[in-house]
Amino acid sequence: MARAPTSRNRRSASLSCKTANVQLIATALKPVHLDGERVATIGTITIDNPDRRNAMTAAMYSAVPAACETLRAEPDLRAVVLRGAGDRAFCAGSDIREFGDRRMGDSTASYDRAEHLAWEALAAIEVPTVAVIHGHCRGGGVALALHCDLRLAADTAQFGVPPANLGLNYPPEATRRLMALVGPAWTKRLLFTAETIDADQAWRIGLVEEVLPAAELDSHATRLTQLMAEKAPLSQKAAKAVVDTIVTHGTAADRPLRDLSPGTAALAAACYDSDDFREGVRAFGEKRPPRFRGT
Repeated sequence: MARAPTSRNRRSASLSCKTANVQLIATALKPVHLDGERVATIGTITIDNPDRRNAMTAAMYSAVPAACETLRAEPDLRAVVLRGAGDRAFCAGSDIREFGDRRMGDSTASYDRAEHLAWEALAAIEVPTVAVIHGHCRGGGVALALHCDLRLAADTAQFGVPPANLGLNYPPEATRRLMALVGPAWTKRLLFTAETIDADQAWRIGLVEEVLPAAELDSHATRLTQLMAEKAPLSQKAAKAVVDTIVTHGTAADRPLRDLSPGTAALAAACYDSDDFREGVRAFGEKRPPRFRGT
Protein backbone atom coordinates (compact mmCIF):
# COMPACT_ATOMS: atom_id res chain seq x y z
CA MET A 1 0.00 0.00 0.00
CA ALA A 2 1.33 3.46 -0.88
CA ARG A 3 1.18 5.84 2.08
CA ALA A 4 1.76 9.53 2.36
CA PRO A 5 5.29 10.54 3.40
CA THR A 6 5.71 10.34 6.65
CA SER A 7 0.14 29.36 17.07
CA ARG A 8 -1.80 30.30 18.57
CA ASN A 9 -5.34 31.05 17.32
CA ARG A 10 -5.98 34.62 16.25
CA ARG A 11 -9.60 34.31 17.20
CA SER A 12 -11.63 31.55 18.75
CA ALA A 13 -15.35 31.65 18.18
CA SER A 14 -17.29 29.58 20.63
CA LEU A 15 -20.26 27.88 19.44
CA SER A 16 -23.15 26.46 19.88
CA CYS A 17 -23.86 23.45 21.93
CA LYS A 18 -23.13 23.30 25.63
CA THR A 19 -24.03 20.65 28.19
CA ALA A 20 -23.34 21.34 31.87
CA ASN A 21 -21.27 24.32 30.71
CA VAL A 22 -19.03 22.06 28.63
CA GLN A 23 -18.65 23.18 25.03
CA LEU A 24 -19.33 20.33 22.62
CA ILE A 25 -18.90 21.98 19.22
CA ALA A 26 -16.20 24.62 18.89
CA THR A 27 -14.73 26.72 16.11
CA ALA A 28 -11.32 28.34 15.87
CA LEU A 29 -9.51 30.47 13.31
CA LYS A 30 -5.77 30.47 12.66
CA PRO A 31 -3.89 32.95 10.44
CA VAL A 32 -1.59 31.82 7.63
CA HIS A 33 1.51 33.86 6.80
CA LEU A 34 3.59 33.86 3.62
CA ASP A 35 7.03 35.51 3.83
CA GLY A 36 5.91 37.21 7.03
CA GLU A 37 2.71 38.59 5.53
CA ARG A 38 -0.69 37.37 6.67
CA VAL A 39 -2.46 36.02 3.59
CA ALA A 40 -5.26 33.75 4.77
CA THR A 41 -7.10 31.97 7.57
CA ILE A 42 -7.70 28.29 8.29
CA GLY A 43 -10.76 27.34 10.33
CA THR A 44 -11.29 24.33 12.58
CA ILE A 45 -14.51 22.74 13.81
CA THR A 46 -13.96 20.43 16.77
CA ILE A 47 -16.41 17.79 17.99
CA ASP A 48 -15.63 18.06 21.68
CA ASN A 49 -17.32 15.24 23.57
CA PRO A 50 -14.34 12.99 24.37
CA ASP A 51 -15.99 11.20 27.31
CA ARG A 52 -18.44 9.74 24.77
CA ARG A 53 -15.80 9.27 22.05
CA ASN A 54 -17.14 12.46 20.49
CA ALA A 55 -20.59 10.97 19.90
CA MET A 56 -23.06 13.46 18.41
CA THR A 57 -26.19 14.41 20.31
CA ALA A 58 -29.18 16.01 18.61
CA ALA A 59 -28.17 19.35 20.12
CA MET A 60 -24.67 18.95 18.70
CA TYR A 61 -26.03 18.30 15.22
CA SER A 62 -28.15 21.43 15.61
CA ALA A 63 -25.03 23.41 16.52
CA VAL A 64 -23.05 22.46 13.41
CA PRO A 65 -24.74 24.90 10.96
CA ALA A 66 -23.94 27.85 13.25
CA ALA A 67 -20.34 26.64 13.52
CA CYS A 68 -20.07 26.53 9.75
CA GLU A 69 -21.58 30.02 9.42
CA THR A 70 -19.10 31.37 11.98
CA LEU A 71 -16.23 30.22 9.78
CA ARG A 72 -17.83 31.17 6.47
CA ALA A 73 -18.17 34.74 7.78
CA GLU A 74 -14.38 35.03 7.92
CA PRO A 75 -13.48 37.10 4.82
CA ASP A 76 -10.19 35.35 4.02
CA LEU A 77 -11.09 31.77 4.98
CA ARG A 78 -9.16 29.32 2.79
CA ALA A 79 -9.73 25.87 4.34
CA VAL A 80 -11.65 24.17 7.14
CA VAL A 81 -10.60 21.18 9.25
CA LEU A 82 -13.18 18.95 10.95
CA ARG A 83 -11.80 16.90 13.82
CA GLY A 84 -12.68 15.24 17.10
CA ALA A 85 -11.25 16.28 20.42
CA GLY A 86 -8.31 14.13 21.49
CA ASP A 87 -6.91 11.16 19.60
CA ARG A 88 -9.27 8.36 20.72
CA ALA A 89 -12.07 9.21 18.35
CA PHE A 90 -13.09 11.42 15.46
CA CYS A 91 -16.75 10.70 16.16
CA ALA A 92 -18.27 7.44 17.38
CA GLY A 93 -21.53 8.34 15.64
CA SER A 94 -24.86 9.53 16.92
CA ASP A 95 -25.39 9.13 20.68
CA ILE A 96 -27.57 6.02 20.89
CA ARG A 97 -28.66 6.94 24.42
CA GLU A 98 -30.95 9.54 22.84
CA PHE A 99 -32.60 7.23 20.33
CA GLY A 100 -35.38 6.03 22.60
CA ASP A 101 -36.63 9.57 23.19
CA ARG A 102 -35.52 11.38 20.04
CA ARG A 103 -35.43 8.90 17.18
CA MET A 104 -38.62 6.92 17.53
CA GLY A 105 -42.19 7.81 16.66
CA ASP A 106 -43.08 11.44 16.04
CA SER A 107 -39.66 12.75 17.09
CA THR A 108 -37.81 10.93 14.28
CA ALA A 109 -38.35 13.64 11.66
CA SER A 110 -36.95 16.37 13.91
CA TYR A 111 -33.82 14.37 14.70
CA ASP A 112 -33.24 13.45 11.06
CA ARG A 113 -33.67 17.08 10.01
CA ALA A 114 -31.02 18.25 12.50
CA GLU A 115 -28.66 15.58 11.20
CA HIS A 116 -29.24 16.52 7.55
CA LEU A 117 -28.87 20.24 8.21
CA ALA A 118 -25.50 19.57 9.82
CA TRP A 119 -24.33 17.65 6.77
CA GLU A 120 -25.66 20.27 4.36
CA ALA A 121 -23.88 23.02 6.27
CA LEU A 122 -20.56 21.21 5.99
CA ALA A 123 -21.06 20.54 2.29
CA ALA A 124 -22.00 24.19 1.68
CA ILE A 125 -18.66 25.53 2.91
CA GLU A 126 -17.16 26.96 -0.27
CA VAL A 127 -13.50 26.37 0.60
CA PRO A 128 -11.75 22.98 0.86
CA THR A 129 -12.78 20.95 3.91
CA VAL A 130 -10.66 18.20 5.45
CA ALA A 131 -11.76 15.58 7.98
CA VAL A 132 -8.82 14.62 10.22
CA ILE A 133 -9.67 11.22 11.67
CA HIS A 134 -8.12 9.72 14.78
CA GLY A 135 -9.54 6.59 16.37
CA HIS A 136 -13.20 5.67 16.08
CA CYS A 137 -15.25 6.94 13.13
CA ARG A 138 -18.62 5.26 12.95
CA GLY A 139 -22.15 5.81 11.70
CA GLY A 140 -22.95 9.49 12.00
CA GLY A 141 -19.23 10.22 12.25
CA VAL A 142 -18.66 8.59 8.86
CA ALA A 143 -21.52 10.70 7.48
CA LEU A 144 -19.87 13.89 8.76
CA ALA A 145 -16.56 12.89 7.19
CA LEU A 146 -18.30 12.03 3.91
CA HIS A 147 -19.55 15.63 3.66
CA CYS A 148 -15.98 16.95 3.72
CA ASP A 149 -13.88 17.16 0.58
CA LEU A 150 -10.97 15.08 1.86
CA ARG A 151 -10.48 12.52 4.62
CA LEU A 152 -7.10 11.93 6.27
CA ALA A 153 -6.82 9.05 8.74
CA ALA A 154 -4.41 7.94 11.43
CA ASP A 155 -3.19 4.37 11.06
CA THR A 156 -5.06 3.64 14.29
CA ALA A 157 -8.42 4.81 12.90
CA GLN A 158 -11.37 2.42 12.70
CA PHE A 159 -14.47 2.80 10.54
CA GLY A 160 -17.92 1.27 10.64
CA VAL A 161 -21.47 1.94 9.47
CA PRO A 162 -23.58 0.06 12.04
CA PRO A 163 -27.32 0.71 11.39
CA ALA A 164 -27.80 -3.03 10.76
CA ASN A 165 -26.90 -3.57 14.42
CA LEU A 166 -29.80 -1.31 15.43
CA GLY A 167 -32.49 -2.01 12.86
CA LEU A 168 -32.07 1.42 11.25
CA ASN A 169 -31.59 2.55 7.66
CA TYR A 170 -28.48 4.58 6.91
CA PRO A 171 -29.72 7.93 5.54
CA PRO A 172 -29.90 7.99 1.71
CA GLU A 173 -27.79 11.15 1.39
CA ALA A 174 -24.97 9.62 3.43
CA THR A 175 -25.35 6.37 1.50
CA ARG A 176 -25.07 8.25 -1.80
CA ARG A 177 -21.84 9.90 -0.71
CA LEU A 178 -20.45 6.62 0.62
CA MET A 179 -21.22 4.89 -2.67
CA ALA A 180 -19.57 7.72 -4.64
CA LEU A 181 -16.33 6.97 -2.77
CA VAL A 182 -16.27 3.19 -2.37
CA GLY A 183 -18.73 1.94 -5.01
CA PRO A 184 -21.96 -0.01 -4.65
CA ALA A 185 -20.49 -3.38 -3.63
CA TRP A 186 -18.44 -2.06 -0.70
CA THR A 187 -21.30 0.21 0.33
CA LYS A 188 -23.57 -2.81 0.51
CA ARG A 189 -21.00 -4.87 2.39
CA LEU A 190 -20.46 -2.18 5.01
CA LEU A 191 -24.20 -1.69 5.44
CA PHE A 192 -25.05 -5.43 5.34
CA THR A 193 -22.42 -6.49 7.89
CA ALA A 194 -21.94 -3.40 10.10
CA GLU A 195 -18.34 -4.62 10.32
CA THR A 196 -15.47 -2.44 11.51
CA ILE A 197 -12.59 -1.90 9.10
CA ASP A 198 -9.16 -0.50 9.85
CA ALA A 199 -7.48 2.50 8.25
CA ASP A 200 -5.56 0.45 5.67
CA GLN A 201 -8.75 -1.18 4.45
CA ALA A 202 -10.51 2.19 4.39
CA TRP A 203 -7.67 3.49 2.19
CA ARG A 204 -7.80 0.48 -0.14
CA ILE A 205 -11.52 0.89 -0.83
CA GLY A 206 -11.30 4.68 -1.23
CA LEU A 207 -13.04 5.80 1.95
CA VAL A 208 -10.01 7.90 2.94
CA GLU A 209 -7.39 9.54 0.75
CA GLU A 210 -4.35 9.14 3.00
CA VAL A 211 -3.26 7.14 6.04
CA LEU A 212 -0.55 8.54 8.31
CA PRO A 213 1.10 7.34 11.51
CA ALA A 214 -1.06 8.69 14.32
CA ALA A 215 1.74 10.88 15.67
CA GLU A 216 2.18 12.54 12.26
CA LEU A 217 -1.44 13.04 11.21
CA ASP A 218 -2.05 16.46 12.72
CA SER A 219 1.19 17.98 11.43
CA HIS A 220 0.51 16.55 7.97
CA ALA A 221 -3.00 18.02 8.00
CA THR A 222 -1.52 21.38 8.97
CA ARG A 223 0.94 21.26 6.08
CA LEU A 224 -1.76 20.27 3.63
CA THR A 225 -4.22 22.98 4.67
CA GLN A 226 -1.44 25.57 4.70
CA LEU A 227 -0.56 24.55 1.14
CA MET A 228 -4.20 24.96 0.15
CA ALA A 229 -4.35 28.34 1.88
CA GLU A 230 -1.51 29.66 -0.27
CA LYS A 231 -3.24 28.78 -3.56
CA ALA A 232 -5.83 30.75 -5.51
CA PRO A 233 -9.14 30.62 -3.58
CA LEU A 234 -11.34 31.46 -6.58
CA SER A 235 -9.79 28.54 -8.46
CA GLN A 236 -10.42 26.22 -5.51
CA LYS A 237 -14.02 27.34 -5.04
CA ALA A 238 -14.70 26.88 -8.74
CA ALA A 239 -13.01 23.45 -8.76
CA LYS A 240 -15.04 22.31 -5.76
CA ALA A 241 -18.29 23.48 -7.32
CA VAL A 242 -17.50 21.89 -10.68
CA VAL A 243 -16.58 18.50 -9.17
CA ASP A 244 -19.65 18.50 -6.93
CA THR A 245 -21.86 19.39 -9.90
CA ILE A 246 -20.44 16.54 -11.95
CA VAL A 247 -20.91 14.09 -9.05
CA THR A 248 -24.50 15.26 -8.54
CA HIS A 249 -25.49 15.00 -12.19
CA GLY A 250 -23.61 11.82 -13.02
CA THR A 251 -23.95 10.84 -16.66
CA ALA A 252 -25.59 14.17 -17.44
CA ALA A 253 -22.23 15.84 -16.90
CA ASP A 254 -21.48 15.73 -20.64
CA ARG A 255 -23.94 18.62 -20.96
CA PRO A 256 -22.55 22.18 -20.82
CA LEU A 257 -21.77 23.30 -17.29
CA ARG A 258 -24.00 26.36 -17.68
CA ASP A 259 -26.96 24.02 -18.26
CA LEU A 260 -26.20 21.85 -15.25
CA SER A 261 -25.50 24.71 -12.84
CA PRO A 262 -25.43 28.35 -13.95
CA GLY A 263 -23.97 29.39 -10.60
CA THR A 264 -21.08 26.96 -10.93
CA ALA A 265 -20.44 28.09 -14.50
CA ALA A 266 -20.29 31.68 -13.26
CA LEU A 267 -17.73 30.74 -10.58
CA ALA A 268 -15.55 29.06 -13.20
CA ALA A 269 -15.79 31.99 -15.61
CA ALA A 270 -15.03 34.55 -12.89
CA CYS A 271 -11.53 33.13 -12.45
CA TYR A 272 -10.51 34.48 -15.85
CA ASP A 273 -11.44 38.05 -14.97
CA SER A 274 -9.96 38.07 -11.47
CA ASP A 275 -7.12 40.01 -9.89
CA ASP A 276 -5.80 36.64 -8.68
CA PHE A 277 -5.41 35.40 -12.26
CA ARG A 278 -3.43 38.53 -13.14
CA GLU A 279 -1.36 38.12 -9.96
CA GLY A 280 -0.65 34.47 -10.77
CA VAL A 281 0.61 35.30 -14.26
CA ARG A 282 2.64 38.24 -12.97
CA ALA A 283 4.20 36.18 -10.16
CA PHE A 284 5.12 33.42 -12.61
CA GLY A 285 6.94 35.93 -14.80
CA GLU A 286 8.69 37.47 -11.81
CA LYS A 287 9.65 34.04 -10.41
CA ARG A 288 8.11 34.66 -6.98
CA PRO A 289 5.30 33.10 -4.94
CA PRO A 290 1.93 34.66 -5.79
CA ARG A 291 -0.12 36.40 -3.11
CA PHE A 292 -3.71 35.56 -3.84
CA ARG A 293 -6.49 37.68 -2.32
CA GLY A 294 -9.58 35.93 -3.57
CA THR A 295 -10.60 38.81 -5.81
